[in-house]
Formats: sequence, structure tokens, C-alpha cells
Amino acid sequence: YQAYRKVLEWAGDKPVTIRTVDAGGDKPIPGFTVEETNPFLGLRGIRLSLKRRDIFRVQIRALLRAAIHGNLKVMFPMIATPEEYGQAVALFAEEQAVLAAQGVAHKLPPLGIMVEVPSVALAPESFADVAFFSIGSNDLTQYVMAAARDNAAVAHLNSVRNPAVLRLIAAVAEFGRGKGIPVSLCGDAGGDPATIPALLEAGLRDLSVAPAQLAMAKAAIADVSV
Repeated sequence: YQAYRKVLEWAGDKPVTIRTVDAGGDKPIPGFTVEETNPFLGLRGIRLSLKRRDIFRVQIRALLRAAIHGNLKVMFPMIATPEEYGQAVALFAEEQAVLAAQGVAHKLPPLGIMVEVPSVALAPESFADVAFFSIGSNDLTQYVMAAARDNAAVAHLNSVRNPAVLRLIAAVAEFGRGKGIPVSLCGDAGGDPATIPALLEAGLRDLSVAPAQLAMAKAAIADVSV
């Protein structure tokens, strides 16, 4: 709570998006994640949080309490089904009720999802009640191309510019525009000058960029006419 509050107060009126614990895959946490033969397809992201609700509820309470200190949005990683999103939202509602009963100041922030699993990108209409979409380009690409992002031997396959990946990104962007649901992109591709034109042509207008890449990204955007 203190960490979230500090960031929100520093940001002022600017929006702050916090992802719920995204452990597993290439982000193991001793004592929390489990060893698996294929961790990228295993118990990671929201799947792990829903399995370990005791830990998830702690984070949820912290987010609810911190939300009163700024412009907070919360997104769930590795969502694959509407049921997972519904369960996560229900936990927020449960913890909100507990805090209200205790007289603890809190606020329910907008709840969105990351688009990392192809099942979401192929059927975004199943998630029409989310507050926003954040396309996780790194994971979405590795799952579409069946090429692990941490395997140098198949790195040549791991490109957001592949037509199949771009088609899914465009589908989510189009759905979001039609339903008035904000769509952004989170991942290395957002700061890649060679990829930015393709992302803009796919319909994206909100890209996450590391500070060191900001100047290059702005230059790449300025060269594109859409």
C-alpha cells in the first residue's frame, strides 16, 4: 500500500496502471511460483493469483486503499477466459465490501486485462465488460508464433511484425474502437522504430515506451501518415 500510494501521489493527476502480480514464466518467485516443465504455458499470471488467493487478496486490498490517492487503473495479466476476469473482479468486490465494513477509505479503480493469450485476441467480444485492453506484445507474439521469447534459437520467429500477430492486434484495436474501450500496447515493440509504423497502421494509438526509447519512438511516429 505504501509503495502504491507513493507512486500515485508522485504522479498526481496522471494515470498510473498497476499490473497484478505477474509471476511465473520468465519471472519466477521462490516460494510462490512452482517448477514446471513448460512455465510459459503453466501456472502464471492471473492463473497463479487465483490459485493463491490469500496472497492475491493482500494485493487487492492494497490497490483499493491506494486508489484514493491518485488516478489508478489495474490490469490482470495472462487472462485467457472471461471466467478468469470475472473471478478477479469478484475478489475486488469482496475485498471492497470488507474495507467498507471496517470503515477503511478505499476506491474501486477501473479493471482491465492484458491481451497476451491468443484466445482473447481472437474473441475480444467475450471481454466487452473490461475497462481497457493492454496488448502484451512480447507474450502474444511468442504464443502466436510458438517461439519462446527466451530462446535465441527461435528468435527470428519472434516478431510482432509477423502478419498473423499484426492481424490479432488490429482486431483488438478495432473492437476497442467500436465499443469505446481503450486499447494500448505494452511491450518492447512499442519502442521499436522499425515496428511502430506497423502498430499504428494496425490501429493502435497508445504505446508504452521506455524513457530511453522515447525520442526514437516520437521520431518514428512523426514519419507515419495514417
